[in-house]
Amino acid sequence: MKSEKSGLSEKELLEKILSKLEQLSNYKQLYSNKEAMDMLGVKDKYMKKLRDNGYISYSREGDKYWYTQNDVNMFLRRFHYEAFTSNPNLPRQEGGEL
Repeated sequence: MKSEKSGLSEKELLEKILSKLEQLSNYKQLYSNKEAMDMLGVKDKYMKKLRDNGYISYSREGDKYWYTQNDVNMFLRRFHYEAFTSNPNLPRQEGGEL
């Protein structure tokens, strides 16, 4: 049976979808709670605090927590601070020692 929209048979469409999923699975985009804690360098209680206070987004299935790369990126962007480079009183380092 052909799909009217794509012109592909159901089997061809399924194969195309499976191929895309296989390509995506080659990239690590989903992290377990432990993997996310290791990436962020935090302990279990602090990770729970980040979730409970809405600082990091997550998905949950039973007692398992999952984080996407986007969840981690958004968290890091939210708490990113630029270096203080505009202070004229700081010595400028052109290389070598201060």
